[in-house]
Amino acid sequence: MSLGSPRGYVMTAMAFRGALAALLSLIALFPAAAQDGATPRRVGILFSGLPSDPAAIPVRQALADGLREHGWEEGRDVLLEVRFAGPDPASYPALAANLVALKVDVIMTANTQALEAARRATTIPIVMAGATVSEKLGFVASFARPGGNITGLVNQAETVSGKALQLLKEIKPGIERVGIVYSPDNIASAATFKAQQEEMAPRLGLVVVPVPVSKPADFDAAFATIVRERAQALIVYQPPVVFAHRARIAAFAIEQRLPTACLLSVMARDGLLISYGYNNSASWRRAAWYVDRIFRGANPAEMPIEQVDRFELVVNLRTARQLGVTIPASILLRADEVIE
Repeated sequence: MSLGSPRGYVMTAMAFRGALAALLSLIALFPAAAQDGATPRRVGILFSGLPSDPAAIPVRQALADGLREHGWEEGRDVLLEVRFAGPDPASYPALAANLVALKVDVIMTANTQALEAARRATTIPIVMAGATVSEKLGFVASFARPGGNITGLVNQAETVSGKALQLLKEIKPGIERVGIVYSPDNIASAATFKAQQEEMAPRLGLVVVPVPVSKPADFDAAFATIVRERAQALIVYQPPVVFAHRARIAAFAIEQRLPTACLLSVMARDGLLISYGYNNSASWRRAAWYVDRIFRGANPAEMPIEQVDRFELVVNLRTARQLGVTIPASILLRADEVIE
């Protein structure tokens, strides 16, 4: 058909508009920094533990991979400013202030003590990567419409921790007293503990032995409480101070022949017996979507919060052998990972 014909002209114009729309869509895939040579965006990250902690490597990589999927290449378009609180969460306020002074574009974290420090320090957008936050804790107005500078992903620790209790009962049906290692000054940890103590444990016929840990110096007293109160198994939460000392807790539990359950797979890989909880790396990768949207102008106050929906069951058979515990086949068949 001749381009000079009316129909030929119309088809050419339509093709041009289609090509233009495709070009504009392609441009939108690339961040502004890559397009115009602007200074790379900065993402501040508040981690628990120490820089030497290998647990930080996969989640940091998951975040970088997630950002790359949205067109943000680390080192070119975005810089990750990582800050570690060490074994004591008391350093979070200073670390949050440091990130604010750097004028980062977004602050990310996955624990409530870091989240609280960041919220007090700034109005910069904050993205949660699987934090233990419920609507009743007051960090946001609602999950559907957060209403402030906080959005992202939250886990379901209060619900999932009940599954950890059930797993312990499956492994050791005769247990009656379960110690729960938690941090009373961490509002999420305290809320989860309260739910387990008052609701979940009684349904399973279990008595809870509170094992509070707020700072590193508390562990000697915590271990003494476990022995004195004759706990027969342990649930280990993941507030920063506990997470940073997970290997120490695992060694103590093995020495005392106590089966342990937790919510983070890395804690099972580092010596606890079993974990059931959210996939930490998947949460950080998904959180990159929130960062991307904020970079492109989205308002965190209007970005609905997602609840983590990817969970994994990890069993450490090396620890089971050290404890002299047999893991039921029903659990092994359901496990996403079995550590030999």
